[in-house]
Amino acid sequence: MFDAALQGLMGILQWKAFAMMMIGIVISSTLVAMPGVGSKTAIALLLPFAFVLEKYEAIALIVSVWAVSNTANSITAILFSVPGGGGSQATIMDGYPMAKNGEAARALGAAFTASAIGGVLGALALLAAIPMVRPLVLLLGPPEFFMLVMMGVVMVGALAGKTPLKGIAIGVLGFAISLIGIQSQTGTPRYTFDILYLFDGIGLVPLTIGLFAIPELISLAARGKTISNVDLGDLSAGRLQGIKDAFKNWWLVVRCSMVGVWVGIIPGLGSSVADWFAYGHALQTCKGASKTFGKGDVRGVIAVDAATNAKEGGALIPTLAFGIPGSSTLALIFGGLLVVGVTPGKEILTTQLDVTFSIIWLLIISSILTSVLCLMFTKQLAMATMLRPTVLVPVVLAMAVLGSFAHSNRLEDVAVMAIFGVLGYFLRLGNWPRPPLLLGVVLGPLAERFMWTSYQIYGYGFLVRPGVLIIAAILVVSLAYPMWQKRQAERAQKAEVAAGGES
Repeated sequence: MFDAALQGLMGILQWKAFAMMMIGIVISSTLVAMPGVGSKTAIALLLPFAFVLEKYEAIALIVSVWAVSNTANSITAILFSVPGGGGSQATIMDGYPMAKNGEAARALGAAFTASAIGGVLGALALLAAIPMVRPLVLLLGPPEFFMLVMMGVVMVGALAGKTPLKGIAIGVLGFAISLIGIQSQTGTPRYTFDILYLFDGIGLVPLTIGLFAIPELISLAARGKTISNVDLGDLSAGRLQGIKDAFKNWWLVVRCSMVGVWVGIIPGLGSSVADWFAYGHALQTCKGASKTFGKGDVRGVIAVDAATNAKEGGALIPTLAFGIPGSSTLALIFGGLLVVGVTPGKEILTTQLDVTFSIIWLLIISSILTSVLCLMFTKQLAMATMLRPTVLVPVVLAMAVLGSFAHSNRLEDVAVMAIFGVLGYFLRLGNWPRPPLLLGVVLGPLAERFMWTSYQIYGYGFLVRPGVLIIAAILVVSLAYPMWQKRQAERAQKAEVAAGGES
């Protein structure tokens, strides 16, 4: 393994391979940061170059674009409340409020640092998984996957803050929206109303952009003021504070990185779930989070960015070990490996182990380099929050429209963005939480697929499998613990009031 690790490192450090990695990083930090474009589009555009490149050069180009995409996604999420991709949706929750509070540089500094650490931890997790990956992946079946998705549903109530009933109602609406389209197991159209576009369901990218970006743009235009409500102050100090925040909350970074790795291991979940799992975990475990999360708590940014970057290492475990791509993006990378003569599975863990290590080195090096480059330009990025709405709104709106259209090159996606933009605006006015709706849309198809498969294999008996019962117990604790915390806080407050009255 030592020889393979050294050979993989030397392969990546060849000047042509290193240059391809830098090109991939630049492409990822610019093109991928645009809403709706994503790493999948960038990799698809670059894949033809794999035919004319050497093995390490092609791997460096393709993998680097994917490996650092989540770092770039955070830029627009924090600055403009526009998710650059699926993994940056939860970054908006605290990143954008920090930008509004004049702490954009601090939020970006924390996000980039947490991304670098998460990327390294994800790569190390992949390294550690090589000798024991088979029992790890085969341990869980569809019933356990179903229960894990249900754990994500628990986050719906947690993300709703002081209004859990509103959160549950909006989450159910999200599940209902996820039912639109062709039922994958039976091929039956549901709620399509004979509209051809709806046969594929509602696109997640235009829905997300509409739900989060459009309401903020409307509010920004109506207010007539810049995004930041206060002076940005010393941007260098803000960036440095963000870096310190990431290291100060090192245990949160480690925990959420492990959450990201675990989500990445499970095929089909991906970054659209990893960020919410990590955010929900931080919300339930961080001291005082119920009062500060959603209002500009840097820990919310750190948790999400650590998880989404660490997820990449976990996602590669089933892809490389068993040839099971966990997402469409990984399927493209799978195709790129085949183009250069690398077959995921037994070969890549035995005779071509150097390729596995080259990918691990790529995850580590590219994550660190990307974060360093982004930190160098944090001041310039943060200053974008001071642009006048007359300049900013048209530009961001154009990006939102372009990102929605790029999802599937159909104008209907732009219409979906507009519809959910209006819905999101009225939800915002009524203080209804928007994240549970998005979470319901993301988790709905996964829950349905795993439940269907579980029933087909085990019948109702899947509900009493040991793994299901263990996860169900964790689920109950996850529900009961926040309620117990809230009750304790209420008792303490009543005791303080009573003590004050006696004095």
